Amino acid sequence: MTDPGKAEKLGNEAKEARAAVEHGENIRDSVRNITLAALQRGRLDALETKRVVRSVIQGASQAVGKAGSKSQQALGEALAGIDDALAKSAEASRLAIEEAAGRLRDYSRHDLEKAFNELKALENMFLDTVREVADHSAAEARETLQNLLQHARNSGTSAGGTASAAITSLEQKLGRTLREVAAAGTDSALSTSSKLAEAAAGFLAGIADALDAKAKSLRKDKK
Repeated sequence: MTDPGKAEKLGNEAKEARAAVEHGENIRDSVRNITLAALQRGRLDALETKRVVRSVIQGASQAVGKAGSKSQQALGEALAGIDDALAKSAEASRLAIEEAAGRLRDYSRHDLEKAFNELKALENMFLDTVREVADHSAAEARETLQNLLQHARNSGTSAGGTASAAITSLEQKLGRTLREVAAAGTDSALSTSSKLAEAAAGFLAGIADALDAKAKSLRKDKK
């Protein structure tokens, strides 16, 4: 089980998520922003995305005891924030793949297939990570996460919906081009997987900045 006393061994995003849930206000937006900030650093690939998601869920789940009777609601808002961020990451990945399709000589068949497969697996990665964290959490957090997980499996996630739409869009726009790349067997670019993941992180940073600007504008209008 997770030891709440070991929070300092987790990433900064875990500490921030825990603090956001404990604070109890605007949890969804706060956790979304924490997750986006962590995802846009460096490379936006499956391994790093899973690490960030796990860390944020762990941090949020450690705050369950201090959230009192509203624990399930608070943790549900935290997971919704992560889901929102992953949906934005799917948008960023789509944009990166579209850009890569215009410079196919710089990318290999493997890189593009990998990016597609990671988009297809995004929702399952998210839900599997929730389950893994639940399995190693204290009793109250475990039960809450399991309930939220079941609900997400039944109703779907924003990340899954956005990723599916991105795949459909990419296949319609780029299907012929990508089939031509696959047929040619272009696998010469050894470092392009990193380039594609870095490009996706750049697009995500732009999306996050736009969201932040919109939020500031809304807050200003309310004054």
